[in-house]
Amino acid sequence: MVKTTFTLKENPETGQFHLFEGKLNPPNADTACTSQNSSVCEKMKWVSGHKDIVCETNESIVRMKCAKLGRSVCGICVSHLYSDSE
Repeated sequence: MVKTTFTLKENPETGQFHLFEGKLNPPNADTACTSQNSSVCEKMKWVSGHKDIVCETNESIVRMKCAKLGRSVCGICVSHLYSDSE
């Protein structure tokens, strides 16, 4: 089973963080995970090299990191972590 990963990435234009979903790469890969090209809210495209919080598979840890960042995290992206999967 492929694990879903979550990466918070700072938008270089606004300073706001957005959440990207992705997949965990094999242990011998160059990067820990591969993220989708658009954020959960679709307001930000992936920008390599800009400040991000590394990929994480545990939603609870991502929620805590978002809480520490506070209002600088996109509300739509954060709400995705609290929605029920259907």
